[in-house]
Amino acid sequence: MKSWRSPFIIFFITCLLSLGLQRPGEAFFGLPIPEGNLEGILPTNGKELIVDRCVYLDGHCIFQVAAPRSELSTRLNYIQTQLNRVKQIYDSPEIPEIQVRPVGDSDTPGAQNNIEIQVGDEAPFRLMTVTRWDAQLHGEDIDSRTQQLIDQIQAALTQAQRERTPEYLKEQGAIAIGITLLALILNLVGRRWRHRLYKRQQWAMEFPKTATPIATQLSQRQSNNLQEVEMRLSQLLQGGAIAAALFINLGLFPQTRIFQVWLLTIFKYPLWLALIALVSYLSVRLSYALIAKVNQLLADGALEAFTFITQESNQRLELRVQTFSQVMRSIATLIILIIALLVFLWSINIDIAPILAGAGIIGLAVSFAAQNLLKDIINGFSIILEDQYAVGDVINVGAVTGLVENINLRITQIRDAEGRLITIPNGEVRIVANLSNQWSRADLNIPIPYNIDVDLALKVLGEVAQKMYEEKQWRSQIIEPPIVLGVDNFNERGMVIKLWIKTLPLKQWEVAREFRRRLAIALNQAGITIPALQNEVWLRSDVPPKLG
Repeated sequence: MKSWRSPFIIFFITCLLSLGLQRPGEAFFGLPIPEGNLEGILPTNGKELIVDRCVYLDGHCIFQVAAPRSELSTRLNYIQTQLNRVKQIYDSPEIPEIQVRPVGDSDTPGAQNNIEIQVGDEAPFRLMTVTRWDAQLHGEDIDSRTQQLIDQIQAALTQAQRERTPEYLKEQGAIAIGITLLALILNLVGRRWRHRLYKRQQWAMEFPKTATPIATQLSQRQSNNLQEVEMRLSQLLQGGAIAAALFINLGLFPQTRIFQVWLLTIFKYPLWLALIALVSYLSVRLSYALIAKVNQLLADGALEAFTFITQESNQRLELRVQTFSQVMRSIATLIILIIALLVFLWSINIDIAPILAGAGIIGLAVSFAAQNLLKDIINGFSIILEDQYAVGDVINVGAVTGLVENINLRITQIRDAEGRLITIPNGEVRIVANLSNQWSRADLNIPIPYNIDVDLALKVLGEVAQKMYEEKQWRSQIIEPPIVLGVDNFNERGMVIKLWIKTLPLKQWEVAREFRRRLAIALNQAGITIPALQNEVWLRSDVPPKLG
């Protein structure tokens, strides 16, 4: 029950809003008003705004009349009433005689006279008065404009009589039947399309996929967005076909064509708003599908860059892709909504040039006021996009080293070795050292006394490292055989032998601690002691005596 209420309520509200957007002086529903004398009501000082509207006969706009905004509704309804009266009285193959009569313009002495159009032979009655505003509307003089109006009125009355003949009504009836059948077929196609999509969604809900790789999740997200677009299009095809057929059929017959005009008048802005909303919604969904496709390509490239695919690397990539996807979707949604708003304002005859200029000025002012914030956001987006570091990495930023606990577009939060939570604005992150991206390395420097056989020391170190690598417990953390580089330096403690052990991210400290424990035992068994700081003192007897 609730699935149809929200769209209905929204559509009803937009109808009420559209009535509030009705132009001043416009006749509501085109209803006629009592006949009155319109001579001399038009101002001649040119200060009031002159507007124009259509005069309809059987739903056709046959000509336009112009008047000041405050008087247009009265004049338009009077002409409309008189024209319908002509159609009813002279409902015969013969077109009534149309006469003209000059009428003085009392408000402007010396001005060109208006012309009154009358209909009938014996007792003619006034149809309308052709004013200078009607002439100026088409760049003509009053006499030329009067002749044009007479020709247009005669052609409209002739067409009105022809449209009421049995032959014409039969042809339009056949067309209406064909349009109705086509609408029913399209409705059936939309219903079956929607049913297939519904069954596909039900199947996906019955067999959900859990713990899927990030590429599969992105593919599923792309499919869901495309299915959402298809679902809305099927609903539009199902309901829009019937509505469009009804609307077109109303315009086929002269007796019902005026209802088509009324519907266009009443639902002009709601239809515009609904169309803009639908196109915007579909554009947002298609942009989401496109973003998911782009993220899928990025994820595939990132997975190829990983030397070893682990649960941590998958989580890292998922966080990166989710953040990037969220930012891109927010930007796409904002751009589409702004464009939709501008199109709607343009459709209701609001000049959007000042709005765009004002928005540019406001945006410039905001950019100056919040330049540090924008710098943080842009740099944060680059950090996430380029995968400089992520939550769970150990990084070194300036003088700060610690575990990344939180990262967003504005800040990075690091927990250091003393347990302090340090917050760094992303704009301040210039040079960062990531100690745990993809893999890590235990860089060990082992001091050996000078009086020990160096080859023996190298052999002991190599055996300890290799034995540790071959054990199952540590093989899962050490991803390559350890490398004994050899004697790397000489210092006050002795010879320094360098050893590299390549590990999984964040496992280098655990592996290094275990290796040092085992090495201490092995060196002790081999009779090799870890040297302490060594100082050598020279005593000399040939020091010259002090002078003085």
